Amino acid sequence: MLFHFLCDWSLASGMHVNAPCHIHQFRHPAYMMKQNTKITRADLIPSGDLPRGTELLRMGQKLAGDWNVGISGFSRETGFSNEIDYKRHMIGSGRMMQHAHLGFRDLSRTVDAIRQVYDTCASRGAQIDRFGMCLDWSMGYPRDHRASKPRGTGILLEGVADFAALTEASSAAMHFGDFMLGFPAALENTCAALAAGATTIGNLGQYFTFRLPGYDDDVETTQNTVKALGLIAAQSTPVLVHSNLDDGYAAVFEDLSSALGQALLEKYIVTDLIGAPYAVCYGHHFTEPLTRIAFQRALAAISDGVPGSQVYGATVLYKGNHAENYAGLSSYLLSDIVAQKLLPTGHALNPVPVSENERIPDVAEICDAQCHLSRLSELADGYVPLFDLSQIDQTCKILLKEGQGFADRVLVGLDAIGIDIKDPFEMLLALRRLGGRALEHQFGAGALRQDAPGRRKPIIVRPLSGNWKKMPRPLFNQMPGRISLRLRRRQPVSSPRRRMCMSMEKCCWIWCSRLRGLALKMVVYLVTLITSLRWPKTRPSMS
Repeated sequence: MLFHFLCDWSLASGMHVNAPCHIHQFRHPAYMMKQNTKITRADLIPSGDLPRGTELLRMGQKLAGDWNVGISGFSRETGFSNEIDYKRHMIGSGRMMQHAHLGFRDLSRTVDAIRQVYDTCASRGAQIDRFGMCLDWSMGYPRDHRASKPRGTGILLEGVADFAALTEASSAAMHFGDFMLGFPAALENTCAALAAGATTIGNLGQYFTFRLPGYDDDVETTQNTVKALGLIAAQSTPVLVHSNLDDGYAAVFEDLSSALGQALLEKYIVTDLIGAPYAVCYGHHFTEPLTRIAFQRALAAISDGVPGSQVYGATVLYKGNHAENYAGLSSYLLSDIVAQKLLPTGHALNPVPVSENERIPDVAEICDAQCHLSRLSELADGYVPLFDLSQIDQTCKILLKEGQGFADRVLVGLDAIGIDIKDPFEMLLALRRLGGRALEHQFGAGALRQDAPGRRKPIIVRPLSGNWKKMPRPLFNQMPGRISLRLRRRQPVSSPRRRMCMSMEKCCWIWCSRLRGLALKMVVYLVTLITSLRWPKTRPSMS
C-alpha cells in the first residue's frame, strides 16, 4: 500500500523518471530539452537489429492456436463469454456496474476474500460485477527469474492454475491489470490469464511509466508486450486491452487534454494497428466533479462503442481518518454515478475503502465501500436534474478538440523524424523513451511558458497539478507526504558539486532515518532490561 501511495503522489507531483535502457543506448529527451536540441530518430531508436512490429504480431497470433479464452465462473454463471457483451447488456438494461479491487499476498486467502466479498455484498443488496487483482509487481519479471528478484506485498500467480483459482472464485468477471502488459513477462502472463477465462487484461498505461528494480531492457519489454497484444487480437472471443491512464502519462501531464490525446494514441496503436478493442480506466487523480464528468463524456465520444473497464476512485482525496475519507468517497462516487446515468459508458465504478491511505483494507471494509456505492446509486436519481451540463459539455468539447490535436501532432512529429508510425513496436518504444514531460513539451496544446522552460500553459489544468499548496499540513507529516514535498521542492541541478551535495544530503537523510529507528529499538531494549532487573517475574510472598 505504501508503494502505491508513493507512486500516486510522485506521479501526481510530476516526479517522473524514464530510465534509459542500458542495452540499447539513446540520448534521453529530458537532457535534450534542456539543451534545446532537436530530437531525432537516432536519439530514440538507434540503428540496430530491432524486430518489426508485424513480425512480433505474427508470433503472438500463432500462439492463439494453443492459448484461447477458457471457461470461468463468470462465463458459466452469466452466460456471457466475455465482458464486452456483458457490459453492453448492462448498459442496455440501465444497470450501473460495480468493481471491487483486492489481493492479499496469499492465494488461498485472496480466493476466500473474493467469495466473502461477493456473497456478503449480495446478501446486503449490492452486486459485484467484476473484481480486479492487486498483483505483485514481481509478476512483471519472467517466471523463471522471480525467485532471485525482490518481491512486493501483492499476490503472485505462478501459472494457469493460480489464475484459474481466481476466475473460479465467484461469478463476477476477473480483471487482471497491474504488472501484466507492459512488462517482460507480458506474454506468459497473458497466456495464463486467457486460459483461465479472463477477457480484460491490462495495464498498458504502466508500460510507459513503471520500471522493475534491476531490469532495464525496454526492447525485450516492448517485444513481449506487442506479442501479447497480437495474441489478444487473434482471439475468437473479444478481449479488452485495459489501460489505466493515471498509471501512465496522464499523471505526468499538466494539461488534461494531453491525457485524452494519450488515450487516442494508445487506441490508435491497440485498435488501428493491432486490431484489439481498447478500454480506458481513469480516476485516481480526477478530484474535481466537473472535469471528472467531462473526461468521461469525452471518452464516450472516442470509444467507438467499446465499453470502458472501470472508473477508479480518487484515492488522493483520502487525507484524514475514516470518517473524513467517506466525504471523499461520496464526492467522487456521486460524480461517477451521475455520469453513468446521463451517458453510460460501461465503466464499472470502484469505491475504494476509506482505509486505503493507511493500510491494506480488510474484507469488511471492502464490503462497506461496495454497499455505500449501492445505496448512493439509489439516492442519486434525485441529483441528476440538478446538474447543469453546459459547462461540462463545453469542457468536453475543448478536451476532444485539443486532445485530437495533441495526438495528431505527436503522429506527425514522430513521422517527420523517421519513426514508422504504422509499426506498433516502434510507436510504443518511441513514446516510452520520449517520456511524458517531453511529449507535452513538444506537442502539447498550450503556449510555452517563458517562466518555466520545458513546460506549457495548460488549456485545461489537470485537477491535481495545481493543488499542492492546498494540501493539508498533516499530510506532509506522513512519510509519503514528506518524501513528495522534498522532491517537489528540489531545485534544478546546476553543477557537479551541487549534484554531489544533493546525493550526500539524500544519503544522510536515509541513514538518519535508519539510525533513528535503531535508536528507538535500543531505548525499548534498555527499558525492558532495566524493568526486568528491578521487577523480577517471581516476587517474594507478602504473607
